[in-house]
Amino acid sequence: MIVTLAGHVDHGKSTLVERITGGGTDRLAEERRRGLTIDLGFAYLKADGQTLGFVDVPGHHRFIHNMVAGVATHQHALLVIAADDGPMPQTREHLQILELMGIRQGTVALTKCDRVTAERLQQAHTEIRGLLAGTPLADAAVFETAALSGQGVDALVAHLLTWARNESAPAHTGPFRLAVDRAFQLKGTGLVVTGTVHGGAIAVDGTVRLFPGDRALRVRGLHVQNQPATSARAGDRAAINLAGHDGQLPQRGAWLTALPEPGHRVLVTRLKVLDDFPRPVRHWTPVHVYQATSHSTARLALLDGSRAQPGDTVLAHLQLDEPLPARHGDRLVVRDHGLDRTLGGGSVIDNRPWRGRRRHPARLREVEALEGLDPARALAALLALGPVDIAPLHGLWHLDTPDLEALLAGSDASAHQGRLVADARWQAWRQMLQQECQSRHAADAALQGLRENDFEAPVPADFRAELLNELTTAGTLQQRARRYQPARHQAALSGEESALLERLRPLLDQPQPPSLGDIGKILRMPLRTLQSGVAALAGKGALAQVNERRLYLADRLMHLADVAQSLSGDREFTAREFRDAAGIGRNVAIDVLEYFDARGFTRRLGDTRRVVGDRSRILRKSS
Repeated sequence: MIVTLAGHVDHGKSTLVERITGGGTDRLAEERRRGLTIDLGFAYLKADGQTLGFVDVPGHHRFIHNMVAGVATHQHALLVIAADDGPMPQTREHLQILELMGIRQGTVALTKCDRVTAERLQQAHTEIRGLLAGTPLADAAVFETAALSGQGVDALVAHLLTWARNESAPAHTGPFRLAVDRAFQLKGTGLVVTGTVHGGAIAVDGTVRLFPGDRALRVRGLHVQNQPATSARAGDRAAINLAGHDGQLPQRGAWLTALPEPGHRVLVTRLKVLDDFPRPVRHWTPVHVYQATSHSTARLALLDGSRAQPGDTVLAHLQLDEPLPARHGDRLVVRDHGLDRTLGGGSVIDNRPWRGRRRHPARLREVEALEGLDPARALAALLALGPVDIAPLHGLWHLDTPDLEALLAGSDASAHQGRLVADARWQAWRQMLQQECQSRHAADAALQGLRENDFEAPVPADFRAELLNELTTAGTLQQRARRYQPARHQAALSGEESALLERLRPLLDQPQPPSLGDIGKILRMPLRTLQSGVAALAGKGALAQVNERRLYLADRLMHLADVAQSLSGDREFTAREFRDAAGIGRNVAIDVLEYFDARGFTRRLGDTRRVVGDRSRILRKSS
């Protein structure tokens, strides 16, 4: 069990740990010279088959950022309060930070009890109960101690060991994540980093990635709770010997992760403003944001008002200056930049980038859908609002590829254009487009079809082409000259169009009609006028335009399809075989076969072809 000490400066935290473990936690020369803990310190006790790891944090307000770095959700808090002083400003602030970081279990060590009277001791107990009232440590046991003489220390240790025996190990599902608090080189060993495992598990010879950056490193060796180990899991204090690193030493705030971690500059949280914060919190307040050992300056944007009062819980957008590897559920502590004191904190709800206004109703609905839910239920809530970008989901919940694929597979949704759309919504969009196409053609017999952008149904433009392609593939709609019509729809021809068709029919009613240029010469029509008229007829399905120079009547083209079908059977056929069987020229045969290929009726395989589709594809436009 990892025990995090907290409390006001000079209340005896380091002395108490030294008495318990027999070893000091102050490792810096400046700390030993001044008798003041500046940075994190660590010490361990093995007793009764249990290991207690103690994280000693600074009590001075100038080193609060180091105190935050030593706290993790899975730890047990040991709040140290001197009997002569009682609770002090940093005692209260540390207690607040413990609560903001999600610690829900703890013990109180009342120190220096040999220096006060019985009356003062009782008064200290009263002050402590008042301090803890309404917090997760409200029912915490209080032990009277005097570290120098050893008074009460054995009872305190026995209590902590009982907690350790009864403690359930935190879940270690999901990818591995460790927040780095120290890094150093050991001669003959190489790079060693230490920190708290915040999720998942890692074993010797496993691969991790270093954030910032994306360097892959191999785990050469492991210590857990200061003992050699083969693996480490969520909640452990681990020292990891890494192979493959040849750059600068990682700094506090770096992370080791199983997955590549890009970091995030936008975080949304439900921010709890501390009751004793001395002033209202205004929109766009400059702040410091702490996530485990990581830190960034930021601006705090309020999403549901222009200011928040002390004690309020508000939705907040944090615009970070440096990216943090924070995901859904991670705890944040926010400190006011100007006042240099803790403002509040909360859990990350969303870390996905947002284009547009921060307070846009659509965004607020998505944040509400994500809040407090596990990934499966949160994804279902997001899908009920609309399409969901798939790519950011990896970083939102820190899911590896198999877990993300399993999540998507169980979502009653399908991927389209890199976004996930609920199946029911997709089918509703299909039906909207189909019904609009049918109703508008039923109302206007002369309508030649609808272009993709002509549809008025409330279907996102990004998905319209794919939906229309599905409808044409299914045979519900047909496409001619870039226009969509109901299947088997025949638009009414104008008088001029009917007259042109009658002039063209005898020329086209043969296995190999003349080219469009030759037809123009035969009919003595300007080529541009003929092209315009032919395009209108093709758009209404009155004839098929194989390419810019070749026209066919529908029944003649279908006859050539039958020829290809008879040649194919269970084998492939060549263009020469098709030419000879159809009784047409080589160039015309190539034109027709390429037309068939484009519509998915045939497929070219080198110098041969095979029929792979239905004849109904032939009179549709290629997708």
